[in-house]
Amino acid sequence: MTALSYTEEAFRWLPEENAIAESPVRNLPQSPTSGDRILLVDDNADMRDYVKRLLDERWEVETAANGAIALDLIRQNPPNLVVSDVMMPEVDGFQLLTAIREDPQTKSIPVILLSARAGEESTIEGLTAGADDYLIKPFSARELIARVETQLQMSRLRQERSSNRFKNEFLLTVTHELQSPLATILAWARLLQTHPFDQDRAARALSAIERNAEVEAKLVRDLLDVSNILSGNLRLKPQLVELSPLMQNTIAQFRRAAESKELQLLESMAITANSTIKADGNRLRQIVAILLENAIKFTPAGGQIEIQITGTRSHLQIIVSDTGIGITPEFLPHVFDRFSQAEVPSRHSPGGVGLGLAIAHHLVELHRGTIEVHSDGEGTGTTFTVRLPLESDSTPTV
Repeated sequence: MTALSYTEEAFRWLPEENAIAESPVRNLPQSPTSGDRILLVDDNADMRDYVKRLLDERWEVETAANGAIALDLIRQNPPNLVVSDVMMPEVDGFQLLTAIREDPQTKSIPVILLSARAGEESTIEGLTAGADDYLIKPFSARELIARVETQLQMSRLRQERSSNRFKNEFLLTVTHELQSPLATILAWARLLQTHPFDQDRAARALSAIERNAEVEAKLVRDLLDVSNILSGNLRLKPQLVELSPLMQNTIAQFRRAAESKELQLLESMAITANSTIKADGNRLRQIVAILLENAIKFTPAGGQIEIQITGTRSHLQIIVSDTGIGITPEFLPHVFDRFSQAEVPSRHSPGGVGLGLAIAHHLVELHRGTIEVHSDGEGTGTTFTVRLPLESDSTPTV
């Protein structure tokens, strides 16, 4: 009697219709590929190849030979599901599971652990460690596929519920943000119509109406920008822009707001007076405005905001730093998400719908640049860094 290979030995218990010599999923109900991506982690090549063939019929499957490789792949491109063996070198299944659950960006990814350790205690250990399912070898092809399908369906349901909850919260937030200035406008307008005002009080009323109308108009513009971003219709209108006056004019617009909040607004520009950049001037101004507005909004009275603008022949760099409330490590990865402020509010948050930074991020990307955020946590301030490439044929020395 010849010795069985590892795979033959591991799967000799499968029903005949699922034997290795046959199609591994013959007679199992087929479903069209859903677009879900599964990461399969196993250090045994035979087992890895066999399970991959089982799953390849329905889903896109990527493989890793151990947990360390898997973590790199997950961080680069998070999968919809992780199916991992427990016993592996370097980083085993439990260590991989712990790393996934500790990372805010990956903690919601469902994980199925595979193990040869039978018994109720092993299953409880796996589930207690945070696994969504624990499958004991040997298992049939039908059972594996059913478990995988179940976890993917549950993940989709969770996402749908989260999406619906998020939409409801967003609508409530937008409604509140629209109603608040609108109520002020209506109140002052009615007073102007029904009460005799002296010149000073009438001027105060008109100023309040104008200020709140500008808040409304900005929110509407932001919503239109996001709508165009989502539909792919937001386009740049690049032209040669004189950098120094554009930046100075933009910064000047925020000096009064900073002074009214008793904030120091410092600027530093290491660029030549006649420097130009090929960009959409209005959108570049919008990026800077969003960052300054954000810094003023989240910096308590008495704080400091600094904007530094430097340039070389290859790139333009804009740094906006503040001494404000800072950003928690949990929220930091979501700073540029649409509506992120409404979805994950800080207890210090003055309110808003969280559109500005998402718009700034997209506008920077349209300019083929990068935007990064750094904060050491609550109360430590925040720094945003924008880098935009310059075209040598149209950009003098800066």
